[in-house]
Amino acid sequence: MSILAETTERKALQEIARSLRFYSNLDLLQISGGDAVRIRHAEHIIKSIIANNGYEVRTSKRRGIYLIKHRS
Repeated sequence: MSILAETTERKALQEIARSLRFYSNLDLLQISGGDAVRIRHAEHIIKSIIANNGYEVRTSKRRGIYLIKHRS
């Protein structure tokens, strides 16, 4: 957990999560294998940051990307 207030933390994580939609479209580009591996690695790092703060990323066609708080 961070030292931010819970609402500020959630807003920051939501902004980070919104960037994930751009990573999913990068496989349509013709990039080298090494670049594809680095892109996936960056995506996993972002998801782990969100998970370490107690949230899970969900994606839906209606709502887009949103966060769900894990119950402790």
